Amino acid sequence: MNVHNAAPVPDRKVAIDPALPHRAGHVAAAPASMPLVAPVLFAIIAGIDGLGTSIAFAALIFAGPLAAGFGMGVGVILLSSIIIALFIALRSRYPSSIGQVQEASIAILATSIAAAAVHLDAAPDDVKVATAFAILGTSAVLTGALFWIFGRCRFGRLVRFMPYPVVAGFLAGSGWLLIQGAVIMIVGERSAVELFVRPEGQQALANLYVSIVFAVVMVFALRRSTSPLTMPLVMLGGAGLFYILLAVIGVEAGQARALQWLPAMPAGQGFALPQPLEVVAIADWSTVLLAVPAVISVALLGMVGLLLNTSGLEVATRQEIDADAELRTTGVANVLVGGLGGAPGFTGLSMTLLANRMGAKARSVGIATAVMLALMLPFAGQLAGAMPTFVAAGLMIALGVELIRDWLWQSRRQLPLIEWLVVLAIPLGMIAFGFIGGMALGLGLSIVTFVYNYARLSVIRVNASLRERKSSIDRPPAENSLIELEGEQVQVLELQEFLFFGTAEQVVEAIRGRLQDRTRLSLRFVVIDFRRVSGMDAAAAATFAKIRNLLAGSDVQLILSSLSPDIHQALVRNGIDFANDPVVASERDLDHALERCEERLLSAISREETWQDVEDYLAQTIGPSTRLKDLVASMQEIRLQPGDRFIRAGEPGDDLFLLWTGRAKVEAVLGNGKRLRLRTVKPGVVLGEIAIYRGGPRTADVVAELPSTAYRLARRQLRYLEQADPELALLVHRLCATTLAERLTIANRVVQALHE
Repeated sequence: MNVHNAAPVPDRKVAIDPALPHRAGHVAAAPASMPLVAPVLFAIIAGIDGLGTSIAFAALIFAGPLAAGFGMGVGVILLSSIIIALFIALRSRYPSSIGQVQEASIAILATSIAAAAVHLDAAPDDVKVATAFAILGTSAVLTGALFWIFGRCRFGRLVRFMPYPVVAGFLAGSGWLLIQGAVIMIVGERSAVELFVRPEGQQALANLYVSIVFAVVMVFALRRSTSPLTMPLVMLGGAGLFYILLAVIGVEAGQARALQWLPAMPAGQGFALPQPLEVVAIADWSTVLLAVPAVISVALLGMVGLLLNTSGLEVATRQEIDADAELRTTGVANVLVGGLGGAPGFTGLSMTLLANRMGAKARSVGIATAVMLALMLPFAGQLAGAMPTFVAAGLMIALGVELIRDWLWQSRRQLPLIEWLVVLAIPLGMIAFGFIGGMALGLGLSIVTFVYNYARLSVIRVNASLRERKSSIDRPPAENSLIELEGEQVQVLELQEFLFFGTAEQVVEAIRGRLQDRTRLSLRFVVIDFRRVSGMDAAAAATFAKIRNLLAGSDVQLILSSLSPDIHQALVRNGIDFANDPVVASERDLDHALERCEERLLSAISREETWQDVEDYLAQTIGPSTRLKDLVASMQEIRLQPGDRFIRAGEPGDDLFLLWTGRAKVEAVLGNGKRLRLRTVKPGVVLGEIAIYRGGPRTADVVAELPSTAYRLARRQLRYLEQADPELALLVHRLCATTLAERLTIANRVVQALHE
């Protein structure tokens, strides 16, 4: 029933309910002995529900100056339900899907149609009614076309990017529009003075009180009972009690219509539908154009509703449903409905789950529902004229209360306060500024909220110094010690995500805070890496010009690395001169930027001034010993030319190397045959120490890049020393342990920097 599906986008509640999978399993247990009874029983319930809501929807739309179209309105909305239910039953990827005209769409369209009637105040009634049907039909056609296009292009997932607070706010606002429309349906446009002073106004006010009481009873009954018969029984009970009271007090149907207890239409009006060609010819299409914003919002909200309902149905039934196929199917159904001047609709989640719970899980349930509604269609006019006004108005008020409760009241527990305030602002905006004003207010606040929340996310992934974030160059312990001492002079910022005016300021504050930190060494370099930055706007690019000026005043060089072509161009357009400005430099990646800073820090001390010979290097690395000369003598000196590969991947790791002069690189061969340089090796670095302990094959190649000298110690030589000269073997193990400890310390600092 529509009242059980009060929110046409209910899958958020379904998806987060941990009990649903259990209920879905319960639903699957359809009674095998009732293959036909269940669809028929459900169709009777759905038929009563569809007829009642069709009458209520028509009463909401075709009230006051549009009352002449009430009978046709009931017929066309009921016909819309038939077409949507039948087409979805035949084509949906989930066999027991139940299509419905959705109340939130009707609430929005009713407001727009009421505004159109005011705009056509002087026009004949047939023009007003035709224009109302033109707005309804245009909405259904546009909704169907949008559904089909998005489904055809497989864009279904894109709609789910619409902010949830906006969807919830629109639905809560739709609840208010339903309540507002029901009130106007009863009291019209009367002023407060007319309501409380004039007899006809007092009568309308009394009718409103009765409608509110009926709505309270309806809401209370629905909250107290989960039976699918609850709403039809309350509606039938209210109507039956009304006619009993008429008989008791002796009031005839004509008098009841004069008192506005029954719709203002001939009680015997027969079946009637709008003629599409006549609607096209008579409608005021300039007024229809004024309703386009509301029509577009109905289409977008309907698409979100359909996709979220489909998602909720997947969770509840544990079946995968092709959302794009559902969009295409529902799109065609809505285009057909729109051609008749009908109202848009799509699969109702609660009605579909209700059918499953009753054991009706085949396409026959949707077909039976459409047949039941079709049997009622010829009598729609008479039934509409016989339904008490307070029942139709009370039903709309109850539906509105349900929407507000589900999407405003309950969402306050699910959403952060700032997002819930966006939800609240939309219905308040609709009350203060009308539907379009409330919609614009909601979208504006959603954008502001998004910018505020996104600006609070850190775009600085790593804020470290050169002590924690080193290049991939393997350096001897002495150089690593120097970098550890002087590394605070380099600030390394690794950025992430998209940079815009709200987040780029974080980078400025991080640099300014470092410049003002007097407890650390003064800055000489700031490295900013853009490898994980997806893009940035012009305001963010201008911020980096501001950073450049800030650093120029402190005699600090700015180095930007991993710049994409788009970001590079954006920076150039905003005044960053990479070619001629000594304050700014760029590197192809972060590793080269770090290497550049390291070389600048180390440039004051040359290797020759630090180490006189190999024995001196070993003394500084593992401590003085009288056996260092013997250790060097036990190693084989080898000369290397550029391109010589002295360690090969896949070969046994049987040798330990000390690179003494020149330079080498560690590289790996990729699956496509290309070689990737992993790191650069400088003099004083030990290689192969892990393999000397673990054994097994080498994992990478080491190739000389310059004329180089290395000292080699074979594993068998080390094993011999362990037996013949343990003191000398101990020096070898101390050298390996020192190298491993150095690398572990550097790795720990990198990990710590990444987690801070």
